[in-house]
Amino acid sequence: MMKRLLSMAAIAALILTNATAQVLYDQAYDGTSSGAVAQDFTDFPNFSTYEFDDFTVGAPGWIVTRVTIPGTERGNSNFTTSLELRILDAPSASATVVASATVSPAAGHGPNLVFGDGVNPLFTLTPGNYWISAWVRRPFGGGGGQWYWLRTTPVSGSQHFFHNPGGGFGVGNNPVPGQNVFGSAADLSFRIEGVLIPEPASMIALGAGLAGLLALRRRKK
Repeated sequence: MMKRLLSMAAIAALILTNATAQVLYDQAYDGTSSGAVAQDFTDFPNFSTYEFDDFTVGAPGWIVTRVTIPGTERGNSNFTTSLELRILDAPSASATVVASATVSPAAGHGPNLVFGDGVNPLFTLTPGNYWISAWVRRPFGGGGGQWYWLRTTPVSGSQHFFHNPGGGFGVGNNPVPGQNVFGSAADLSFRIEGVLIPEPASMIALGAGLAGLLALRRRKK
């Protein structure tokens, strides 16, 4: 009996989740803006570069199931060892990590970086302002080349930030607005999918439904 009730509870929770599945945030590529390198160069660490863009999570919060980062290749993804995603409290490689996801192994990935399957939770975000960062980890030499995160306009909120901690690109080792590097302000393209955190009333209703199923089962005995 207990196994059956647990199975029913899982099904009810799944129905609740699927009923509210949606695109939570979307900054689509504009089709014209250039890309910005976002890569951990395992053979040239001074050139490792990270990009950041801001987004806002409204109440009651999000359960994120998939994040898609549009990009373009100028190299060979077969050299990629991992794809990295970070949600941070500031536009810096040294900022506090709020949530993260890693895809490894990742050799042969497509131009767009995809984290999550759209069904299972990756992480939960409470209401607030955040910065997203994503990159590939692979060497430049031997044919590895570079991966670029596609930028987009118009700017919503803050423009994206560029951070090359090793200073290899000659713009210092602190985060700087993308405009300082690329000559114009832009956002980064990304899409976040998932579900809203259930409101307390929804959770109460679900609990009441499960309690009713349990009571019915007991009466039948």
